[in-house]
Amino acid sequence: MKVSKRSSRDLDEIAPNRFVMSNPHIASVLKSEGVITGRLFELTSWRREGLLARLRERGFIVRTLADRVESLPAPPPPQPIGGIGWRPLATTNEQFGHFDLRQLRWHPLAPTLRDGMPGVVLCDGWVVRRRKGRGLASFYLVHKERSGGIGLRPLDETEALLQGYAQALAFDPRPLLVTPHPAPDGDAEGTLLLPMLELPRPYREALELGATRTTDGWLVGRRNWPLVQALFRRLGIVLTVDA
Repeated sequence: MKVSKRSSRDLDEIAPNRFVMSNPHIASVLKSEGVITGRLFELTSWRREGLLARLRERGFIVRTLADRVESLPAPPPPQPIGGIGWRPLATTNEQFGHFDLRQLRWHPLAPTLRDGMPGVVLCDGWVVRRRKGRGLASFYLVHKERSGGIGLRPLDETEALLQGYAQALAFDPRPLLVTPHPAPDGDAEGTLLLPMLELPRPYREALELGATRTTDGWLVGRRNWPLVQALFRRLGIVLTVDA
């Protein structure tokens, strides 16, 4: 039995039935099952599941799109959202936004003045994004301190957005509507349009394998629809096509 000693994946699916080969020794098994172009392999055989099973039995490391979705981090238990508080801005160019539980994206917060000092109103439990000028954004979970002030617990972007989605699902678990979209020339199957959402980086990277980002949202071909549905189910969201 041939056992792969590589730490990386020998075969990685990057689109439905399209794979990148990282191990040249795998080509001898694949050549009768599809088309090999350089390091790319396109599966044309109907024996997909059997082929993948044989590869794994021989010790090759294979990742499919379904494997990638299954490995995505799930949302944590939602933090409760409590009372409001006010936090002064550290500088005049400091900007805050909170994760909008309905729109599923960042919503900017307008500063207010107290005794001539600018600040923002924040809710205990909110997930927020902060920018100072044109620098990189940082992310936090808002918490009320015993002193009555507003504290910020640092999160990374993925943690922040996963918590935001957990809170959104607890707040409003309705399905997310997807609309049919005019098909590009030559695409007889048509496409679907997902609204523009802020997604955790691992989800965004996985979605880019089956959807195209536009100014209006994410365009998904019907062929990739099952993958996108599975991805959002992992996030806790059911997608429904708006007839």
